[in-house]
Amino acid sequence: MASVNVSIRMDPDLKAQAEQVLAQLGMNMNGTINMFLQQIVRDRAVPLSLSLSSEQSLYADLLRARTERAQGLEGASAEKLLADMDWIIAEAERSEQL
Repeated sequence: MASVNVSIRMDPDLKAQAEQVLAQLGMNMNGTINMFLQQIVRDRAVPLSLSLSSEQSLYADLLRARTERAQGLEGASAEKLLADMDWIIAEAERSEQL
C-alpha cells in the first residue's frame, strides 16, 4: 500500500514526553498515530473522552461499561486484577535483581 507523509506542528516538549511514554510501551509516534486513525475509521468516532467535568466522564464510562456488560462483555474480577498486578510487580522486582 502506498503511503503519504503528514506534517503536524506541536510543542517540542510535548513531543519528547509523548515519545518517552510510547518508548516505554514499545511503541513509536508513527505507529501510534496510525492506530489512532485506524480506530477513528473503524469506530466512526474519535476515541477520546472530552469533558470539562470529571463527573461527566465517569458517568459516560459507567454507561459504556453497563452497555458492554449488557452485550455480553465480561470484565476481570478485582481479585484477578490484584493477582495480576502482584505477579507483574514480582516479575519486575526479579528482573531488577538480575
